[in-house]
Amino acid sequence: MNPLSSFLFPKAFSLLKVLLRPPPFPSEGDIIMGPHVSKTQWCSTIPTLATTNASMVSLSTFTEWSPPAAVAAALSKKITLEELPKDDKDKTAFSTLSIRSNSSGDRRSRSISAKSRSNSSPRNNIGPIGVVGLRNIGNTCFMNSILQCLSNTSPLLDYFTQENYQGEINKLTSTMRGSLARAYGDLLDKLWRPSQRTPVDTTAFKDQIARFAPRFIGYSQQDAQEFLRYLLQGLHEDLNRIPAKPNPILTDIDPSLSDSAKAAESWRRYLRYENSPVLDIFVGQLKSTLKCSACGHCSVTFDPFWDLSLPIPSPPSKHCPTPLTSCFDLFSREENLEEKFNCDKCKTKRNCSKRLAIQKFPKILVIHLKRFSLEGRSRGKINALVDYPLYGLDLSRLASNKLPGENLVYNLYGVSIHSGSICSGHYIAYCRHPYTGEWHCFNDSRVTAVPPTAIVSSDGYVLFYEQVSVATKASATST
Repeated sequence: MNPLSSFLFPKAFSLLKVLLRPPPFPSEGDIIMGPHVSKTQWCSTIPTLATTNASMVSLSTFTEWSPPAAVAAALSKKITLEELPKDDKDKTAFSTLSIRSNSSGDRRSRSISAKSRSNSSPRNNIGPIGVVGLRNIGNTCFMNSILQCLSNTSPLLDYFTQENYQGEINKLTSTMRGSLARAYGDLLDKLWRPSQRTPVDTTAFKDQIARFAPRFIGYSQQDAQEFLRYLLQGLHEDLNRIPAKPNPILTDIDPSLSDSAKAAESWRRYLRYENSPVLDIFVGQLKSTLKCSACGHCSVTFDPFWDLSLPIPSPPSKHCPTPLTSCFDLFSREENLEEKFNCDKCKTKRNCSKRLAIQKFPKILVIHLKRFSLEGRSRGKINALVDYPLYGLDLSRLASNKLPGENLVYNLYGVSIHSGSICSGHYIAYCRHPYTGEWHCFNDSRVTAVPPTAIVSSDGYVLFYEQVSVATKASATST
């Protein structure tokens, strides 16, 4: 053997051993709450884990280390941990089964994910899927934070995990011809794939959002709320049900109609141009009332909104938190406008006051806390603690006309957190799992379980609330 062969052969043999070696147990991508379980004890420990509230093991870890027959049964029947067999005679084939279970492509894995989530319960299933990190590919923490909040948005998740969503893509009027929606759907598929154990790469998705909104080209830090707006708008365009833009309606809405009738007509006109599953989930309607200071005449207009940007009032003391309801009060209070407006009754420009109310409440309410100011001496970040409730946010006081039986109570399920200053900082997300009700902290690739007491923070920036009437059973029964 020549010197070169004697050098290369051991190196190649070592490399071959590394490639054939099974994955470590556990890896960084696994979520294990409670004591770690050794590989040799894994199968015999499954029944014990099922009966202890302190331990919950992810389905992805179970797929790697359990007998193939048990994994196949779990994926097809969704049996509980107590029902899984203890014997491990087939354990050596675990990697083959893990690969085979995803060999049918995105469609099958997506349907498995949807089926396994639909009947899951907090404690008796294998563990929460969807609890997976996202790689930071260069100042993309702002994007990762929002993506995790959207990943835990039940109605949006349910829509994108259906097999027919690609058949609803608008290929006529959308500038992206569906490429952004497909990229987002593929990303969700990876995040909610039962066998997903490691953080997901977002490069393919970022390429598409940068095509739709060139401001996201490159790797400079961006604002999370602005990214959310662009993403929702892009998904809406790709899934807009309007195949061709209709001719505009040039006439004004009849001023003699009641406010409710005006609101309904305004909403009908809006849906002639914009109508998508994304809009069904996130969009509400604001009522703006202008009151003439001279004669008291009121004129109303109605506009759609995708989120609400709330000002943060000055706290009564440095250590006293500001209730979120105080932010809503400041948002909706009557204010005198500096600019004069035409009064329909006086037939001339008059000083006016303006007041906002919510006419139509969305299923998912996104709240943006206005923590950043770019004007004059107030330039900087407001670090006041806003006490946003996890459950039971009642917005009845903001309703312009509450309908009988209408439920205007919301529960929190996601928070985009910004730590740092106006010039630099870092984003993470706190999200409540839509099917187990448990909270997790998503810090790029790193995911950890957190108690509900950790969710309210002075760095809370974008809040995601779901209407109780459309909330999942897990969130409705949580305390």
